[in-house]
Amino acid sequence: MNLLHVMEVVLAFGFMIFIHEGGHFVACRLFGVDVEEFALGFGQTLLSRKWGKTLYTIRAFPLGGFCKPKGGDLSGQSAEDMYAKPPEPGEFLYASWWKRVVIFLAGPGMNFISALVIVALLFWAKGEVVPVEKPILGFVPPGSIAAQAGLQKGDHLLKVDGKAITNLETADELFPDYGKTATLTYERRGKTHPTSMTRPPKPLSEWARSGHFALRFLSALGFGPDAPPEPEWGISDLAPAVVGEAALGNPARDAGIQDGDEITAVDGQKVGDWSQLAYLLRDAKTDPLQIEFKRGGKPHTVSVSRVYNGSFKAIGVMRELPKEEEVKRVSVLGAVGDAFGFSINKTSEMLGGIWKMVTGKISVKDNIGGPVTILRMMYHQASQKLEDFLTLVAVISLMLFIMNLLPIPVVDGGQIVLCLVEGVRRHPVPVKLQMAYQQVGFFLIVALMALAVFNDFKNLFLEVHNHIH
Repeated sequence: MNLLHVMEVVLAFGFMIFIHEGGHFVACRLFGVDVEEFALGFGQTLLSRKWGKTLYTIRAFPLGGFCKPKGGDLSGQSAEDMYAKPPEPGEFLYASWWKRVVIFLAGPGMNFISALVIVALLFWAKGEVVPVEKPILGFVPPGSIAAQAGLQKGDHLLKVDGKAITNLETADELFPDYGKTATLTYERRGKTHPTSMTRPPKPLSEWARSGHFALRFLSALGFGPDAPPEPEWGISDLAPAVVGEAALGNPARDAGIQDGDEITAVDGQKVGDWSQLAYLLRDAKTDPLQIEFKRGGKPHTVSVSRVYNGSFKAIGVMRELPKEEEVKRVSVLGAVGDAFGFSINKTSEMLGGIWKMVTGKISVKDNIGGPVTILRMMYHQASQKLEDFLTLVAVISLMLFIMNLLPIPVVDGGQIVLCLVEGVRRHPVPVKLQMAYQQVGFFLIVALMALAVFNDFKNLFLEVHNHIH
Protein backbone atom coordinates (compact mmCIF):
# COMPACT_ATOMS: atom_id res chain seq x y z
CA MET A 1 0.00 0.00 0.00
CA ASN A 2 1.38 3.39 -1.06
CA LEU A 3 1.15 6.00 1.72
CA LEU A 4 1.08 8.86 -0.81
CA HIS A 5 -1.98 7.40 -2.53
CA VAL A 6 -3.66 6.91 0.85
CA MET A 7 -3.07 10.58 1.62
CA GLU A 8 -4.50 11.56 -1.77
CA VAL A 9 -7.66 9.58 -1.04
CA VAL A 10 -8.03 11.06 2.46
CA LEU A 11 -7.50 14.61 1.21
CA ALA A 12 -9.92 14.15 -1.70
CA PHE A 13 -12.62 12.68 0.54
CA GLY A 14 -12.05 15.41 3.09
CA PHE A 15 -12.34 18.02 0.31
CA MET A 16 -15.71 16.65 -0.82
CA ILE A 17 -17.07 16.78 2.73
CA PHE A 18 -15.53 20.21 3.40
CA ILE A 19 -17.01 21.73 0.23
CA HIS A 20 -20.45 20.29 1.10
CA GLU A 21 -20.49 21.55 4.67
CA GLY A 22 -18.89 24.81 3.52
CA GLY A 23 -21.93 25.38 1.30
CA HIS A 24 -24.23 25.02 4.31
CA PHE A 25 -21.99 27.31 6.35
CA VAL A 26 -21.92 30.14 3.79
CA ALA A 27 -25.69 29.93 3.28
CA CYS A 28 -26.30 30.01 7.04
CA ARG A 29 -24.19 33.14 7.45
CA LEU A 30 -25.83 34.73 4.40
CA PHE A 31 -29.25 34.40 6.02
CA GLY A 32 -28.21 35.38 9.53
CA VAL A 33 -28.20 31.87 11.03
CA ASP A 34 -25.45 31.45 13.62
CA VAL A 35 -23.22 28.37 13.28
CA GLU A 36 -22.20 26.83 16.60
CA GLU A 37 -19.57 24.46 15.17
CA PHE A 38 -17.99 23.79 11.80
CA ALA A 39 -16.08 20.50 11.90
CA LEU A 40 -13.87 18.65 9.46
CA GLY A 41 -13.86 14.97 10.37
CA PHE A 42 -15.58 13.15 13.19
CA GLY A 43 -14.61 11.57 16.49
CA GLN A 44 -12.27 13.15 19.04
CA THR A 45 -11.38 16.82 18.57
CA LEU A 46 -7.71 17.34 17.68
CA LEU A 47 -7.65 21.09 17.05
CA SER A 48 -10.19 23.79 17.77
CA ARG A 49 -10.40 27.54 17.48
CA LYS A 50 -13.32 29.88 18.07
CA TRP A 51 -13.78 32.85 15.78
CA GLY A 52 -16.84 34.96 16.40
CA LYS A 53 -19.78 32.75 17.27
CA THR A 54 -18.41 29.62 15.56
CA LEU A 55 -16.14 26.91 16.93
CA TYR A 56 -13.95 25.50 14.12
CA THR A 57 -12.66 21.99 14.79
CA ILE A 58 -10.52 19.32 13.14
CA ARG A 59 -11.37 15.85 14.39
CA ALA A 60 -9.53 12.55 14.47
CA PHE A 61 -11.16 10.84 11.47
CA PRO A 62 -11.08 13.07 8.36
CA LEU A 63 -13.70 11.08 6.40
CA GLY A 64 -16.65 13.23 7.43
CA GLY A 65 -17.65 16.56 8.92
CA PHE A 66 -20.61 18.72 9.85
CA CYS A 67 -21.97 22.25 10.09
CA LYS A 68 -24.07 22.69 13.24
CA PRO A 69 -26.42 25.70 13.07
CA LYS A 70 -27.68 27.29 16.27
CA GLY A 71 -30.86 25.54 17.35
CA GLY A 72 -29.94 22.41 15.35
CA ASP A 73 -31.56 20.67 12.40
CA LEU A 74 -33.05 17.23 11.93
CA SER A 75 -29.76 15.67 10.84
CA GLY A 76 -28.35 16.01 14.36
CA GLN A 77 -31.26 16.79 16.68
CA SER A 78 -34.79 15.52 17.16
CA ALA A 79 -37.80 17.57 16.09
CA GLU A 80 -39.05 17.41 19.67
CA ASP A 81 -35.92 19.19 20.96
CA MET A 82 -35.91 21.71 18.14
CA TYR A 83 -39.50 22.80 18.70
CA ALA A 84 -39.38 22.68 22.52
CA LYS A 85 -39.27 26.50 22.63
CA PRO A 86 -39.97 29.37 20.21
CA PRO A 87 -36.96 30.08 17.97
CA GLU A 88 -34.82 33.13 18.70
CA PRO A 89 -32.97 35.42 16.25
CA GLY A 90 -29.86 33.64 14.95
CA GLU A 91 -31.37 30.17 15.38
CA PHE A 92 -31.99 27.88 12.44
CA LEU A 93 -35.79 27.75 12.83
CA TYR A 94 -35.97 31.54 13.06
CA ALA A 95 -35.09 31.68 9.34
CA SER A 96 -38.10 31.50 7.00
CA TRP A 97 -38.86 28.20 5.29
CA TRP A 98 -37.45 29.25 1.89
CA LYS A 99 -34.17 30.39 3.47
CA ARG A 100 -33.84 26.99 5.10
CA VAL A 101 -34.45 25.36 1.70
CA VAL A 102 -31.56 27.39 0.26
CA ILE A 103 -29.34 26.43 3.22
CA PHE A 104 -30.07 22.74 2.64
CA LEU A 105 -29.58 23.06 -1.13
CA ALA A 106 -26.25 24.85 -0.70
CA GLY A 107 -24.41 21.70 0.46
CA PRO A 108 -25.35 19.42 -2.45
CA GLY A 109 -25.12 22.41 -4.78
CA MET A 110 -21.46 22.90 -3.84
CA ASN A 111 -20.81 19.21 -4.60
CA PHE A 112 -22.25 19.70 -8.08
CA ILE A 113 -20.28 22.91 -8.64
CA SER A 114 -17.03 21.33 -7.41
CA ALA A 115 -17.50 18.40 -9.82
CA LEU A 116 -18.15 20.87 -12.64
CA VAL A 117 -15.00 22.86 -11.79
CA ILE A 118 -12.79 19.75 -11.51
CA VAL A 119 -13.91 18.36 -14.88
CA ALA A 120 -13.70 21.78 -16.57
CA LEU A 121 -10.14 22.26 -15.31
CA LEU A 122 -9.20 18.79 -16.58
CA PHE A 123 -10.68 19.51 -20.02
CA TRP A 124 -8.96 22.88 -20.18
CA ALA A 125 -5.55 21.76 -18.86
CA LYS A 126 -5.31 18.37 -20.57
CA GLY A 127 -7.72 18.80 -23.46
CA GLU A 128 -10.18 16.11 -24.52
CA VAL A 129 -8.24 12.89 -24.84
CA VAL A 130 -9.60 10.72 -27.64
CA PRO A 131 -8.20 7.19 -28.07
CA VAL A 132 -7.01 6.65 -31.64
CA GLU A 133 -8.58 3.49 -32.91
CA LYS A 134 -7.73 2.34 -36.41
CA PRO A 135 -11.05 2.15 -38.31
CA ILE A 136 -10.78 -1.61 -38.78
CA LEU A 137 -13.83 -3.55 -37.64
CA GLY A 138 -13.78 -6.15 -34.95
CA PHE A 139 -16.50 -8.78 -34.50
CA VAL A 140 -19.78 -7.71 -36.13
CA PRO A 141 -22.81 -8.93 -34.11
CA PRO A 142 -25.53 -10.71 -36.09
CA GLY A 143 -28.58 -8.50 -36.65
CA SER A 144 -26.67 -5.26 -36.05
CA ILE A 145 -26.87 -2.30 -38.43
CA ALA A 146 -23.34 -3.09 -39.64
CA ALA A 147 -24.26 -6.73 -40.30
CA GLN A 148 -27.36 -5.65 -42.27
CA ALA A 149 -25.08 -3.43 -44.37
CA GLY A 150 -22.90 -6.47 -45.17
CA LEU A 151 -19.87 -5.45 -43.11
CA GLN A 152 -17.52 -8.07 -41.69
CA LYS A 153 -14.71 -8.35 -39.17
CA GLY A 154 -11.49 -6.94 -40.63
CA ASP A 155 -13.17 -4.43 -42.95
CA HIS A 156 -11.32 -1.10 -43.09
CA LEU A 157 -13.84 1.75 -42.95
CA LEU A 158 -12.91 4.67 -45.21
CA LYS A 159 -15.71 7.22 -45.65
CA VAL A 160 -19.32 8.05 -44.77
CA ASP A 161 -21.06 10.20 -47.40
CA GLY A 162 -17.64 11.29 -48.64
CA LYS A 163 -16.29 12.26 -45.20
CA ALA A 164 -13.18 10.39 -44.08
CA ILE A 165 -13.31 8.12 -41.01
CA THR A 166 -10.14 8.68 -38.97
CA ASN A 167 -11.00 6.50 -35.94
CA LEU A 168 -13.97 4.58 -34.63
CA GLU A 169 -14.17 6.63 -31.41
CA THR A 170 -15.60 9.54 -33.43
CA ALA A 171 -17.08 7.59 -36.34
CA ASP A 172 -20.58 7.69 -34.84
CA GLU A 173 -20.62 11.44 -35.55
CA LEU A 174 -20.62 10.58 -39.26
CA PHE A 175 -23.23 7.83 -39.21
CA PRO A 176 -26.85 8.58 -40.19
CA ASP A 177 -29.36 10.03 -37.77
CA TYR A 178 -32.53 8.17 -36.77
CA GLY A 179 -34.60 7.16 -39.79
CA LYS A 180 -31.93 8.15 -42.33
CA THR A 181 -29.51 6.37 -44.69
CA ALA A 182 -25.82 7.04 -45.41
CA THR A 183 -23.35 5.63 -47.94
CA LEU A 184 -20.36 3.91 -46.36
CA THR A 185 -17.16 3.11 -48.24
CA TYR A 186 -14.90 0.35 -46.92
CA GLU A 187 -11.92 -1.73 -47.98
CA ARG A 188 -11.87 -5.53 -47.87
CA ARG A 189 -8.88 -7.59 -48.99
CA GLY A 190 -7.47 -4.67 -51.01
CA LYS A 191 -10.70 -3.77 -52.82
CA THR A 192 -12.96 -0.79 -52.11
CA HIS A 193 -16.72 -1.30 -51.76
CA PRO A 194 -19.71 0.98 -51.15
CA THR A 195 -22.70 0.02 -48.99
CA SER A 196 -25.76 1.70 -47.49
CA MET A 197 -26.37 1.98 -43.76
CA THR A 198 -29.90 2.74 -42.59
CA ARG A 199 -30.62 3.69 -38.99
CA PRO A 200 -34.16 2.86 -37.82
CA PRO A 201 -36.31 5.57 -36.14
CA LYS A 202 -35.50 6.13 -32.47
CA PRO A 203 -37.54 3.79 -30.23
CA LEU A 204 -39.45 5.75 -27.58
CA SER A 205 -40.80 4.63 -24.23
CA GLU A 206 -44.46 4.97 -23.35
CA TRP A 207 -43.70 8.08 -21.26
CA ALA A 208 -41.56 9.66 -24.01
CA ARG A 209 -44.48 9.24 -26.46
CA SER A 210 -46.94 10.70 -23.96
CA GLY A 211 -48.71 13.98 -24.59
CA HIS A 212 -47.92 15.09 -21.03
CA PHE A 213 -44.86 17.34 -20.68
CA ALA A 214 -44.11 16.08 -17.14
CA LEU A 215 -43.94 12.45 -18.29
CA ARG A 216 -41.72 13.37 -21.26
CA PHE A 217 -39.43 15.37 -18.95
CA LEU A 218 -39.16 12.51 -16.44
CA SER A 219 -38.45 10.10 -19.29
CA ALA A 220 -35.61 12.35 -20.49
CA LEU A 221 -34.08 12.09 -16.99
CA GLY A 222 -34.16 8.29 -17.15
CA PHE A 223 -37.35 7.64 -15.18
CA GLY A 224 -40.37 5.58 -16.19
CA PRO A 225 -40.64 2.51 -18.43
CA ASP A 226 -37.72 1.57 -20.64
CA ALA A 227 -37.79 2.25 -24.36
CA PRO A 228 -37.57 -0.77 -26.68
CA PRO A 229 -33.92 -1.65 -27.33
CA GLU A 230 -32.19 -0.07 -30.30
CA PRO A 231 -30.46 -2.30 -32.82
CA GLU A 232 -26.72 -2.31 -32.26
CA TRP A 233 -24.49 -0.37 -34.62
CA GLY A 234 -22.07 -3.29 -34.58
CA ILE A 235 -19.20 -0.86 -35.19
CA SER A 236 -16.26 -1.63 -32.90
CA ASP A 237 -12.54 -1.64 -33.48
CA LEU A 238 -10.44 -4.77 -33.71
CA ALA A 239 -9.07 -4.92 -30.15
CA PRO A 240 -7.78 -7.84 -28.09
CA ALA A 241 -10.01 -9.25 -25.35
CA VAL A 242 -7.69 -7.97 -22.63
CA VAL A 243 -9.23 -6.63 -19.42
CA GLY A 244 -8.24 -3.02 -18.85
CA GLU A 245 -10.12 -2.86 -15.54
CA ALA A 246 -12.04 -5.44 -13.52
CA ALA A 247 -14.21 -3.09 -11.46
CA LEU A 248 -14.24 -3.42 -7.68
CA GLY A 249 -17.32 -5.07 -6.21
CA ASN A 250 -18.36 -6.61 -9.54
CA PRO A 251 -18.74 -10.32 -10.40
CA ALA A 252 -15.58 -10.63 -12.54
CA ARG A 253 -13.32 -9.15 -9.85
CA ASP A 254 -15.01 -11.22 -7.14
CA ALA A 255 -14.44 -14.39 -9.19
CA GLY A 256 -10.70 -13.69 -9.48
CA ILE A 257 -10.38 -11.92 -12.85
CA GLN A 258 -7.85 -9.08 -12.75
CA ASP A 259 -6.63 -6.19 -14.88
CA GLY A 260 -4.48 -7.47 -17.75
CA ASP A 261 -6.12 -10.91 -18.04
CA GLU A 262 -6.83 -12.06 -21.61
CA ILE A 263 -10.27 -13.69 -21.90
CA THR A 264 -10.18 -16.57 -24.37
CA ALA A 265 -13.61 -18.24 -24.14
CA VAL A 266 -17.12 -17.87 -22.69
CA ASP A 267 -19.05 -21.08 -22.07
CA GLY A 268 -16.75 -22.89 -24.49
CA GLN A 269 -17.14 -20.35 -27.30
CA LYS A 270 -13.78 -18.96 -28.39
CA VAL A 271 -13.32 -15.20 -28.08
CA GLY A 272 -11.56 -13.53 -31.01
CA ASP A 273 -11.61 -9.91 -29.86
CA TRP A 274 -13.22 -7.54 -27.35
CA SER A 275 -16.31 -6.95 -29.48
CA GLN A 276 -17.05 -10.65 -29.60
CA LEU A 277 -16.51 -10.93 -25.85
CA ALA A 278 -19.05 -8.15 -25.23
CA TYR A 279 -21.53 -9.88 -27.55
CA LEU A 280 -21.14 -13.28 -25.89
CA LEU A 281 -21.53 -11.81 -22.38
CA ARG A 282 -24.70 -9.91 -23.28
CA ASP A 283 -26.21 -12.66 -25.43
CA ALA A 284 -25.73 -15.52 -22.95
CA LYS A 285 -29.07 -17.04 -21.88
CA THR A 286 -28.16 -18.49 -18.47
CA ASP A 287 -25.84 -17.90 -15.52
CA PRO A 288 -23.25 -18.63 -14.24
CA LEU A 289 -20.88 -18.36 -17.20
CA GLN A 290 -17.69 -20.36 -17.47
CA ILE A 291 -15.04 -17.85 -18.44
CA GLU A 292 -11.61 -18.97 -19.59
CA PHE A 293 -8.68 -16.57 -19.50
CA LYS A 294 -4.91 -16.44 -19.58
CA ARG A 295 -2.64 -14.75 -17.05
CA GLY A 296 1.09 -14.86 -17.59
CA GLY A 297 0.54 -17.49 -20.28
CA LYS A 298 -1.26 -19.84 -17.86
CA PRO A 299 -4.91 -20.80 -18.57
CA HIS A 300 -7.58 -20.42 -15.87
CA THR A 301 -11.34 -20.95 -15.70
CA VAL A 302 -13.77 -19.23 -13.33
CA SER A 303 -17.53 -19.28 -12.86
CA VAL A 304 -19.15 -15.82 -13.04
CA SER A 305 -22.81 -14.83 -12.62
CA ARG A 306 -23.75 -11.56 -14.32
CA VAL A 307 -25.70 -8.75 -12.67
CA TYR A 308 -28.16 -6.45 -14.41
CA ASN A 309 -26.79 -2.90 -14.65
CA GLY A 310 -29.98 -1.25 -15.85
CA SER A 311 -29.33 -1.85 -19.54
CA PHE A 312 -28.03 -5.40 -19.81
CA LYS A 313 -26.41 -8.16 -17.76
CA ALA A 314 -22.70 -7.60 -17.18
CA ILE A 315 -19.73 -8.93 -15.23
CA GLY A 316 -18.00 -5.58 -14.65
CA VAL A 317 -15.01 -5.57 -16.99
CA MET A 318 -13.76 -2.73 -19.18
CA ARG A 319 -11.50 -3.04 -22.17
CA GLU A 320 -7.90 -1.99 -22.37
CA LEU A 321 -7.76 1.45 -23.99
CA PRO A 322 -5.78 1.95 -27.18
CA LYS A 323 -2.21 3.03 -26.50
CA GLU A 324 -2.36 5.84 -29.08
CA GLU A 325 -4.30 8.99 -28.18
CA GLU A 326 -4.98 12.34 -29.75
CA VAL A 327 -5.63 15.44 -27.65
CA LYS A 328 -8.14 18.08 -28.70
CA ARG A 329 -7.42 21.42 -27.08
CA VAL A 330 -10.48 23.33 -25.88
CA SER A 331 -11.10 26.91 -24.80
CA VAL A 332 -12.15 27.86 -21.28
CA LEU A 333 -15.77 28.25 -22.40
CA GLY A 334 -15.57 24.98 -24.33
CA ALA A 335 -14.19 23.20 -21.25
CA VAL A 336 -17.01 24.56 -19.09
CA GLY A 337 -19.59 23.48 -21.67
CA ASP A 338 -18.09 19.99 -21.96
CA ALA A 339 -17.88 19.71 -18.16
CA PHE A 340 -21.52 20.74 -17.81
CA GLY A 341 -22.54 18.11 -20.37
CA PHE A 342 -20.44 15.49 -18.54
CA SER A 343 -22.03 16.41 -15.17
CA ILE A 344 -25.59 16.38 -16.53
CA ASN A 345 -25.08 13.03 -18.27
CA LYS A 346 -23.56 11.41 -15.17
CA THR A 347 -26.33 12.83 -12.96
CA SER A 348 -28.99 11.54 -15.35
CA GLU A 349 -27.37 8.08 -15.39
CA MET A 350 -27.31 7.94 -11.58
CA LEU A 351 -30.92 9.14 -11.27
CA GLY A 352 -31.96 6.52 -13.80
CA GLY A 353 -30.10 3.85 -11.83
CA ILE A 354 -31.79 4.88 -8.57
CA TRP A 355 -35.19 4.82 -10.28
CA LYS A 356 -34.50 1.33 -11.62
CA MET A 357 -33.56 0.14 -8.11
CA VAL A 358 -36.71 1.70 -6.62
CA THR A 359 -38.91 0.07 -9.27
CA GLY A 360 -37.11 -3.27 -9.00
CA LYS A 361 -35.67 -3.23 -12.53
CA ILE A 362 -32.22 -3.77 -11.08
CA SER A 363 -31.26 -5.41 -7.81
CA VAL A 364 -30.64 -3.16 -4.80
CA LYS A 365 -28.65 -5.98 -3.21
CA ASP A 366 -26.22 -6.21 -6.14
CA ASN A 367 -25.83 -2.49 -6.83
CA ILE A 368 -25.27 -0.90 -3.41
CA GLY A 369 -21.68 -0.23 -2.35
CA GLY A 370 -20.48 1.42 0.85
CA PRO A 371 -17.54 3.47 2.06
CA VAL A 372 -15.04 0.62 1.79
CA THR A 373 -15.79 0.14 -1.92
CA ILE A 374 -15.67 3.89 -2.58
CA LEU A 375 -12.34 4.30 -0.79
CA ARG A 376 -10.88 1.26 -2.57
CA MET A 377 -12.01 2.68 -5.92
CA MET A 378 -10.39 6.00 -5.07
CA TYR A 379 -7.14 4.30 -4.02
CA HIS A 380 -7.12 2.22 -7.20
CA GLN A 381 -7.53 5.33 -9.37
CA ALA A 382 -4.97 7.26 -7.31
CA SER A 383 -2.43 4.60 -8.25
CA GLN A 384 -3.24 5.16 -11.94
CA LYS A 385 -3.31 8.51 -13.77
CA LEU A 386 -3.99 11.73 -11.85
CA GLU A 387 -6.72 12.73 -14.31
CA ASP A 388 -8.49 9.38 -13.77
CA PHE A 389 -8.40 9.95 -10.02
CA LEU A 390 -9.74 13.51 -10.31
CA THR A 391 -12.48 12.36 -12.68
CA LEU A 392 -13.56 9.77 -10.11
CA VAL A 393 -13.57 12.47 -7.40
CA ALA A 394 -15.88 14.52 -9.63
CA VAL A 395 -18.20 11.52 -10.17
CA ILE A 396 -18.35 10.82 -6.42
CA SER A 397 -19.12 14.52 -5.82
CA LEU A 398 -22.05 14.17 -8.23
CA MET A 399 -23.14 11.05 -6.36
CA LEU A 400 -23.08 13.03 -3.08
CA PHE A 401 -25.11 15.75 -4.80
CA ILE A 402 -27.81 13.23 -5.71
CA MET A 403 -27.78 11.18 -2.50
CA ASN A 404 -28.15 14.29 -0.34
CA LEU A 405 -31.21 15.41 -2.29
CA LEU A 406 -33.14 12.17 -1.78
CA PRO A 407 -36.33 12.72 0.29
CA ILE A 408 -34.95 10.98 3.38
CA PRO A 409 -35.19 12.96 6.66
CA VAL A 410 -31.60 12.51 7.81
CA VAL A 411 -30.20 14.04 4.59
CA ASP A 412 -30.78 17.46 3.06
CA GLY A 413 -33.49 16.30 0.64
CA GLY A 414 -35.75 15.07 3.44
CA GLN A 415 -35.48 18.35 5.29
CA ILE A 416 -36.20 20.27 2.10
CA VAL A 417 -39.45 18.30 1.81
CA LEU A 418 -40.49 19.40 5.33
CA CYS A 419 -39.64 23.03 4.55
CA LEU A 420 -41.65 22.95 1.32
CA VAL A 421 -44.64 21.44 3.13
CA GLU A 422 -44.30 24.19 5.74
CA GLY A 423 -44.29 26.77 2.96
CA VAL A 424 -47.51 25.37 1.49
CA ARG A 425 -49.25 25.00 4.90
CA ARG A 426 -47.80 28.29 6.22
CA HIS A 427 -47.18 26.41 9.43
CA PRO A 428 -44.53 23.84 10.50
CA VAL A 429 -45.28 20.15 10.05
CA PRO A 430 -46.61 18.78 13.39
CA VAL A 431 -43.78 17.61 15.65
CA LYS A 432 -45.22 14.08 16.02
CA LEU A 433 -45.34 13.70 12.24
CA GLN A 434 -41.77 15.00 11.93
CA MET A 435 -40.64 12.54 14.61
CA ALA A 436 -42.25 9.64 12.73
CA TYR A 437 -40.73 10.85 9.45
CA GLN A 438 -37.34 11.12 11.15
CA GLN A 439 -37.55 7.61 12.61
CA VAL A 440 -38.54 6.06 9.27
CA GLY A 441 -35.64 7.82 7.59
CA PHE A 442 -33.24 6.75 10.32
CA PHE A 443 -34.17 3.07 10.00
CA LEU A 444 -34.02 3.28 6.20
CA ILE A 445 -30.53 4.80 6.28
CA VAL A 446 -29.35 2.22 8.83
CA ALA A 447 -30.73 -0.61 6.67
CA LEU A 448 -29.08 0.74 3.51
CA MET A 449 -25.78 1.31 5.29
CA ALA A 450 -25.88 -2.20 6.75
CA LEU A 451 -26.48 -3.63 3.26
CA ALA A 452 -23.71 -1.45 1.78
CA VAL A 453 -21.17 -2.47 4.42
CA PHE A 454 -22.21 -6.13 4.06
CA ASN A 455 -21.65 -5.89 0.29
CA ASP A 456 -18.29 -4.18 0.85
CA PHE A 457 -16.94 -6.98 2.99
CA LYS A 458 -18.63 -9.74 0.98
CA ASN A 459 -16.96 -8.48 -2.21
CA LEU A 460 -13.64 -8.06 -0.42
CA PHE A 461 -13.86 -11.61 0.96
CA LEU A 462 -14.77 -13.06 -2.44
CA GLU A 463 -11.97 -11.18 -4.14
CA VAL A 464 -9.37 -12.42 -1.63
CA HIS A 465 -10.80 -15.94 -1.49
CA ASN A 466 -10.90 -16.30 -5.29
CA HIS A 467 -7.53 -14.63 -5.90
CA ILE A 468 -5.76 -16.44 -8.72
CA HIS A 469 -1.99 -16.45 -9.07
